[in-house]
Amino acid sequence: MRLISLLQKKSKLFYILLLLLGLINSIWSMGLLLLINNRIAGTSLPFVQGYDWQIYVVLILVSFFTARAFQSYTIRLTYELGNDLGLSVFEKLRFADYEEYIKLGEEKVRTATADVTTLQRFPNVFIETFNALVMVTIGLGYLFYTNFFGALVILGVLSTLAVVYYIRNLSISRDLNTVRDLANVYQQNVNDFLRGFKDVKMSITRSDNIFIRYISQNRHRVKELTIKTLIKFMGNELMGNYLWYLLIGIIIFLLPVILHMTNVVNNQFVVTLLYLMGPVGIVVARISEFTQMQIAVDRLEQFHDKINASQAIAIGHGDLAATSGKFESIRFKDVTFEYYDERRAETFRLKPLTLDIKKGESIFITGGNGSGKSTFVNLLTGLYMPHSGTIAFNGRVINESTYPGYRNRIAAIFTDSILFNENYDGLDLAPDNERLMFWLRKMELENIVTFDNEKKSIKADLSKGQQKRLALIYIMLEDKDVIVLDEWAAEQDPVFRAYFYKKIVPELKQMGKTVIVVTHDDTYFHCGERLIKFDYGNIVSDTSINAASDLHYAL
Repeated sequence: MRLISLLQKKSKLFYILLLLLGLINSIWSMGLLLLINNRIAGTSLPFVQGYDWQIYVVLILVSFFTARAFQSYTIRLTYELGNDLGLSVFEKLRFADYEEYIKLGEEKVRTATADVTTLQRFPNVFIETFNALVMVTIGLGYLFYTNFFGALVILGVLSTLAVVYYIRNLSISRDLNTVRDLANVYQQNVNDFLRGFKDVKMSITRSDNIFIRYISQNRHRVKELTIKTLIKFMGNELMGNYLWYLLIGIIIFLLPVILHMTNVVNNQFVVTLLYLMGPVGIVVARISEFTQMQIAVDRLEQFHDKINASQAIAIGHGDLAATSGKFESIRFKDVTFEYYDERRAETFRLKPLTLDIKKGESIFITGGNGSGKSTFVNLLTGLYMPHSGTIAFNGRVINESTYPGYRNRIAAIFTDSILFNENYDGLDLAPDNERLMFWLRKMELENIVTFDNEKKSIKADLSKGQQKRLALIYIMLEDKDVIVLDEWAAEQDPVFRAYFYKKIVPELKQMGKTVIVVTHDDTYFHCGERLIKFDYGNIVSDTSINAASDLHYAL
């Protein structure tokens, strides 16, 4: 069982400790049953006559301290397993190929973290169920020891119930899987609603559809399936509870007639069944949890299979030394990239692309929507790998093992980049950092931001344009040689936009930075020294701009 293998991987001693627990529970259960039934029958335990109460106390103490030790072990194992599973999701995800991550989708990542929370309960549930099964086994063994044919009748009834449970559980598993699929869709709908809240507010039709046709309909289906599933679980539990009345009735009314059982044996059967009510109840109650956990582990395995398919997972940070040293050039040679739909039909293709980017250049990238600019930026920054052709850094072709180091040499602000809440880059964001203060003044943020000395971060309630300025400041503190700015100036006011093109871009070039700016601001094309225009996945012009008069040819 894959669930048990999770525990075995986590603890080398798991099976040994499980065997020890089973042995102690067997001794405790058998001793307790013998002691109680012998006392009811008015006889003493064999071999220890006259020490019944002492044996009883010893059994209780051994059981208590064993249970305490194993529950402490289970608590530790539970949270270590949850911690490891949770970290493994993000450990693998951070090394995953970006293209694969986009296909995977954010909602599946969120669902995977929910699966981890579900599995975190597994050690405790498993140990508790194992204890109960040991007690049930010992109890049934004692019944066979007392009266073989009577125990056979009891076992037959219990086996029939187990088969019914199994069949009903198959239907429950299917329903729970459907609920999990609906949860993925729900996360996607909620993400659309929250991220596009302004757009939702702008259209009554859109607002009604996203709420009524998608979110409400999804929740209604989940509600109905959940109610249906819980009713089935409730039915299972009721069957389990009333089974005991059936069994006691069989013992009291049927077995004495067909097997001629004595009152003493009858009493032993009834006491044993009463003893088994608790353990069997635990097993029945845990079936639903095991079903949910099995679904969770299946989904997690699917999740890991998808992200493990990428060689990038095994590579990790790769060969960082291969991309070390001063930056000199990036060369694209016959690079292509294609997008496909779910039916593997090609939807867009970046045609064979060859170009050189050299140290200290300021390059403007332009083109209409769908022209290939964003794909080029993703290739340039190493988020995408070419489907054919090569990209070379300082004359050395980049491969899967050197892509992490290549990406690490480039600083980028994308159209959808965000400012993180924490200082994940470990930058010196203190007010006594002269370089930081210089750039805050240059970006006109000096009197707007505040410093959080405890977190070593900057706090500010900024507009979109100001957020982009602060992001550029962080890039300057990172001090990387290649800077990629995707539509950075689009959200700046006209005055600061002009300041960016006329002052900041030339200053970055003077500092030796290679600056690649994706822009539609044709008014400022002359501020770069090179203009590359994309159209339908192709470079239609790549022109050196030495004067404003050169722009006519470039456009």
